[in-house]
Amino acid sequence: MSEKYCVRDGFNLPDEFHGHPGGISRVIMGPDVQQTERPDAVNSARLVIHTNEYAVGGDSGHAHTHNNQEQAFYILEGTMEVTVGADTYEAGPGDTVFLPRNVMHGHRNIGKVPLKFLFISTILDE
Repeated sequence: MSEKYCVRDGFNLPDEFHGHPGGISRVIMGPDVQQTERPDAVNSARLVIHTNEYAVGGDSGHAHTHNNQEQAFYILEGTMEVTVGADTYEAGPGDTVFLPRNVMHGHRNIGKVPLKFLFISTILDE
């Protein structure tokens, strides 16, 4: 595989803060994401992937929606409580939670250890 299409060690790239209290995100793939501050990121047309780490008690801030994205969380370590619409789930390693377009959602680390997960999203036409 060409290095041009491969991001190595995504959880050790420079920390980014995306407005989620107690959370660190690292953008590894997305539209026009390869920049000076993200030289290892891979540009894509619609697919977005972030690595995420939330400290114990870290959360997404206010519940919110996205009108131009479908999203999913894939849990690697720890325990997440995530609300999607009227439903609340407890998700752990190996679990995936889908966040449909225009559906209110929010999440937080309810475990006793840091929460690690992949944020996967696709940009939709409006």
